[in-house]
This record gives sequence, C-alpha cells and structure tokens, in this order.
Amino acid sequence: MTRVFLTLSVLILLAGCGGGITGERIADYDSLIESGWENYNQNRYDEAYQLFLLARKEDDERPEAFLGSGWSLLRRQHPDSAAVVFKTGFEYIASLSDTVDALCGLSGSYLADGDNMKVIDSFKKYTVESYEDVFPLKEHDFFLDETDLEIVQAMACYRLGLYSSTEKADPDNAVYHLNQVLITPIEYTDPKTLMQELMDFVESTGGDYSL
Repeated sequence: MTRVFLTLSVLILLAGCGGGITGERIADYDSLIESGWENYNQNRYDEAYQLFLLARKEDDERPEAFLGSGWSLLRRQHPDSAAVVFKTGFEYIASLSDTVDALCGLSGSYLADGDNMKVIDSFKKYTVESYEDVFPLKEHDFFLDETDLEIVQAMACYRLGLYSSTEKADPDNAVYHLNQVLITPIEYTDPKTLMQELMDFVESTGGDYSL
C-alpha cells in the first residue's frame, strides 16, 4: 500500500529552489498569476507560492491565486495547509474547470496527509455534473484527467477497508473506482490481490499520477 501511495507523483514532492523573487516587481494580478505558474512549472515552488500570495493581496476574491498557492503548498509538502487554501478557494470558483482543479488538489492534499475519509467526503460535498470539457488542467506541470480522480478514490477506499465484490455503482468501494479505469474490470477476491491490481495499474502508466 505504501509503495503505491509513494508512486503517485503528488507524493514525490520536490524541494523548491532557494532564493527570493528576482527581477522587476510584478504588480498586476494576471501577471503575478502567470509568473507564479512559470515558477511552479520550473519546480520553483517557494517562489511560486510567494507570487500567488502577492496575487491574493491584489485580489482576494478570484480563484486562480488560491489554486496556485494550494498546489504550491502541496508540492512543498504542506498538505494540511494546502487543503485549507483549496477549501477557501471554493468560495470564489465559478467555472467547472476550476472546480475540478480545486477538487483534485483538495483530495490529493487529504490523501497525502492520510485523511482518507476526507477524500471520500470531498467527492460527495463538491460534486460536479460532468468532468467532460474540463481536462486537461493545462497550467500544471503534469496531466490530470478523470483517471486520476478515480485512482485517488480507490486508494482512499482501500486504506479504509472499503472493498468488496460490486455489481452496481458504489462510490464507497475501491473495486468500483478501480474498475472505472481498467479496460477489463476485475472481480474482487481478496485485499492483497486488489492492492496488486492497483499497483500494476499505476506502474503500467509509469507511475505518472499527480494525485
């Protein structure tokens, strides 16, 4: 279980580069957001976080700065703080893509912090009609799609012991979520085999999971 958890790339968090924000002072909100993501995508998570904080000071009722600072905190290995930021950001989100972005970040923060029940609860609380037309989330340095969300839920359910044979949709069942992404659905036999199936799927993608 630990091995799979660590292969998810959101948990392989790189330390941000040292040093402060250099260059001319960036003043307007949009430029701060753009520069924040540029630093983020260069693994400069400390600098990115500072830029997103400045953007929040410019306008504290737009979601982009909350999303950016949340992801930066998660990459800096502060999942508890990231979860707080993502939840605050929900108050200002008006688009489906930003909703999914925040949900990805929030659930990833909970999973990284071991709050597995909160992962499941978040998908029930922050429901969206359809993930269609919102992927990929292009601002990040990784690709996110529906598969990531299913694997996050499958992992959380597994860690809570929520797995069994399933004949219908059951959001509280690891087998159900794993089968949503498998070409050939599996039949539940035992926990060890289920974990192996999860491991095999993640490894088949090169471990390239952002959640």
